[in-house]
Amino acid sequence: MTKLTKEYRTDEQYQNIVENAYNGNWSDAMQNAYDGGFWAQDLINKHEEAENLGLETFKDATDLALIVEGTMKIRAQKGEL
Repeated sequence: MTKLTKEYRTDEQYQNIVENAYNGNWSDAMQNAYDGGFWAQDLINKHEEAENLGLETFKDATDLALIVEGTMKIRAQKGEL
């Protein structure tokens, strides 16, 4: 029997975060970042990688900061900090 493991910090998860933020679904984007196990440096790395490859990503650092802040609030509410 094959054990299924959850994947964390994937390109697909990152793109879902970006798409939700772009569409104004900030709460969903923050929840996606939390569920995907993204921390600030992970989001920065994915953002820079996407920019270098010409892929869709956050328009500016403010969007990225809002996602990080919201994800940290989720972690704090769950007592993970």
